[in-house]
Amino acid sequence: MTSVAEEWVPRRNVLWGSFNGLAYVPRLPPTAYTLLLHMMTEQEPGGLVVATHDELAAGLAMERGMISRAMPHLVAARLVTVVRRGRFQLHPMIAAFNDPREQQRAVKALPRDMRLDAGDFEDEYERRFQLHLDEKARKAEAKAKGNVTPINKTPRLKRVR
Repeated sequence: MTSVAEEWVPRRNVLWGSFNGLAYVPRLPPTAYTLLLHMMTEQEPGGLVVATHDELAAGLAMERGMISRAMPHLVAARLVTVVRRGRFQLHPMIAAFNDPREQQRAVKALPRDMRLDAGDFEDEYERRFQLHLDEKARKAEAKAKGNVTPINKTPRLKRVR
C-alpha cells in the first residue's frame, strides 16, 4: 500500500554518477554554479538536458537573461555543450548514467584534451571565456558599424498570366 505522499512524488529512475570531475570546475560566478547543479538534477541518463533557457530559468526562479549570461561560463569550462536550442550535454565526467560501466566507457572515449583533469583547467577556462567575450565584442562592433548583412527573404515572384 502506498501513502498519499508517495502518490504525488513523480517516479524517476535512480542514476549513477561519479562526480569526481567536479574537482576540476574552475572558479565560476555563483549563477553558473547554480545553473550547473540544476542541470545535473534535470539530466537524462548520459547527461542530456532537454530544456530551453526559459524552462531552466523557471526551474530556478531566475530571469532568462541570468541563464543566458551563466551558460557561456559553463561552456567555456567544458562542463556543458550546447547541442542545439533546448538541448544541452553535460560532460561525461559529471553526467549521470544508468550504471558505472556506461560512464567509464564514455570517459574512455573522450580525447585526452577533452578530459576535465587534463591541463590547467583554470587557465583553459579563462582563455575560452575570453575568446567568447572577444567574439561577442567583435559582433557588437560590426553591428554598430552596420557591417552586418541582414538576412532578407527572397522576394516572391508574381505569376504572369
